[in-house]
Amino acid sequence: MLSKISNIISLCFIQGFLALFCTEINAQSIYDTIKPNEPKHFFNTVVFFDSYTKPKQALNDTVDYLNERLETYAVKQRVLAFYLPLHTAKEFNKDSSIYSNTHYLLTGNLVQLQPKFGGITNHNLIKAGIGLRMIHNTGKKGLWFIDISPFYTTDVTFGNDNGYFRMSNSFIYSHNFSEKFNLRVGLTKSFLWGNRNYLPYLGFRFGKLDKVHFSLQIPKNMSLNIPLNNKLRFSLYTKPQGGMFTFSNKDSVYYFNREANFFFLTRYELLSGLRFDAAFGNNFSFYIALGTSSRNKLTFYSEKANADRPNLPYKTYFFERSLKPTGFLNFGLVLRFGKTKNIHGNRNLYEAMDMNNTIGVGDNNIAPGMFSVPIDESVKRSKLNLADIQDLIDANDF
Repeated sequence: MLSKISNIISLCFIQGFLALFCTEINAQSIYDTIKPNEPKHFFNTVVFFDSYTKPKQALNDTVDYLNERLETYAVKQRVLAFYLPLHTAKEFNKDSSIYSNTHYLLTGNLVQLQPKFGGITNHNLIKAGIGLRMIHNTGKKGLWFIDISPFYTTDVTFGNDNGYFRMSNSFIYSHNFSEKFNLRVGLTKSFLWGNRNYLPYLGFRFGKLDKVHFSLQIPKNMSLNIPLNNKLRFSLYTKPQGGMFTFSNKDSVYYFNREANFFFLTRYELLSGLRFDAAFGNNFSFYIALGTSSRNKLTFYSEKANADRPNLPYKTYFFERSLKPTGFLNFGLVLRFGKTKNIHGNRNLYEAMDMNNTIGVGDNNIAPGMFSVPIDESVKRSKLNLADIQDLIDANDF
């Protein structure tokens, strides 16, 4: 009897030991399959604030009722904007030799424009929009960029009903012929030039994005970009700035129709200046820019007066002035959130980052800066020299 009991206990012990051993093996197997969480996207979530100021100038250079009433004109503009990666899709071809990816980003912006006229109440004009952006990297040499940016504009000064809905968009194809030469073609609709415009898009870049390069993006901007390192960037640029806003008629500026609730104010200017960007860590940067504002144009018009041209630029204004050049001051703060996948050395993804930055957020032509493209600091270049310029224009790369 004792022998049987002893055998049963031994058998149970052996079975328990085997069960425990198998459990440990299974646990170890499960543990081995656990992988650390990898970033889902190539783009950070970015939030940035931009401030722009243009000084006061006189409007009374001609004899006109509105000139005399408005007296002077100055501009203050504040922009709060963001872009947020929603989804990143990736795909290999059949033989896994080409890897493509598509990036979907949610964009948003809130603009406060204060056109300050000396003879009337200061107005607060608001423009707000939420958009969707898609960037498709073919994995070869091409990228497709689609940006849809609806926006709503209203004058909140007096609280009357004057809101208006508009749409801007861009459809662009980008092709990297080499690391040093890129071509972009497409179409864009924008109110950036103070009118509704449907324009062709044509862009060229000479030079590598992570080194000194020259970019001509018609009709968005022209710039010479000098990345000093991963913390400091410098650029010389020319770009348009402007927009369309509703303007309350409570103070009867639209004197041809005093019963109208509102009319439209449009503005356009060409900014030429210097911009300096500095980063503090991976999550915060700021920029400051100053220069000359030229080709300034200010207009007032009504939708009714242009109703016979529903799809063409407006041509009928009850007030239109071209203004003398002035200086301007622009600065901004940028916050970046989240970790991203590694893009080091991936030229197509560098191009995707640059396109996202060049187009800006919304219909404002304002961008947070190019710290998304890493600089190879193994070869440091602390200043612009002849070798940099020669590197830009080496025809053998085209």
